[in-house]
Amino acid sequence: MDAAMKHTEKTLFQAINQIGQTLDQKLSHQENLTQGLLTVINQQSQTMVNNLTTMQNHFNHMFSNHSWSINELMWNEIRMLASKNDVPRSKIDSGEHPQAVTFRSCKENPSQLSGKYIIQSTEADEPFLGYCEQTAFAGGWLVFQHRYDGSVGFYRNWTEYRDGFGSIDGEFWLGLEQLHRLTSARVYELLVELKDFSGNYMYARYDEFAIGSEAQQYQLTKLGSYSGTAGDSLIYHKDAKFSTRDRDNDDNQGGNCASRCSGAWWYKNCADSNLNGAAGVYDEPFLGYCEPSSFGGGTRVIQYRYD
Repeated sequence: MDAAMKHTEKTLFQAINQIGQTLDQKLSHQENLTQGLLTVINQQSQTMVNNLTTMQNHFNHMFSNHSWSINELMWNEIRMLASKNDVPRSKIDSGEHPQAVTFRSCKENPSQLSGKYIIQSTEADEPFLGYCEQTAFAGGWLVFQHRYDGSVGFYRNWTEYRDGFGSIDGEFWLGLEQLHRLTSARVYELLVELKDFSGNYMYARYDEFAIGSEAQQYQLTKLGSYSGTAGDSLIYHKDAKFSTRDRDNDDNQGGNCASRCSGAWWYKNCADSNLNGAAGVYDEPFLGYCEPSSFGGGTRVIQYRYD
């Protein structure tokens, strides 16, 4: 009897053990299947992410090219409208692209971002590319002279000062003819920003500014009330005609102030201010009777329409 029970117990134990081993094998197999499925799912997910990234990059590239093409087409239309005399002033060099379409002035530009914009003061005027300073002194300023590193020479002739020179992205002079068209159409303020070799900042602001036509030798016809920290040295030049190295319109009987001062300006006899002259060391800010300018750190002359 005992032997029979022991045999039965042994048989049951073996059966239970076999069932346990079978369950372990099936569980292990199920875990392997699950792990395999998770691996496949992860691989598929990564593939989908990669595909989506590729598609996004592709669409971004297409959008960028499309936007670029629109800008190119827009500027081609502008260049077709511009006269030959205006092309040097409104030319967009490689990498230069306007941020907006046409505005009558920087003041009417709603953007708070400083940068290149296409300006058309009146319907009768040709559009041109200008730099709008939208942060300094509440913004709305059009930059027409900018110097800061000496990369562009300012000892130039009458034609170059009339038509403009340099690059909007660097040092430049917008052009006397453009300046005359703007200031004869509306009332403008004038702001001169200065920085010396030590980085000290000064400014001179005038509540009215205008120049005459080329027939008037771009005479400084209007200069309003002064405010600022640089000193009112520009008042000396009011009513003066513009002079360059090849066109002497100054009051000096001893020679051409533009040649002596190495830069074009509204000279009389000769200058209390000389922002287009050669840079050098000088101990009186914003002054200089043909002395080198002390503002090697940079000058920026900008105007603001306020009518």
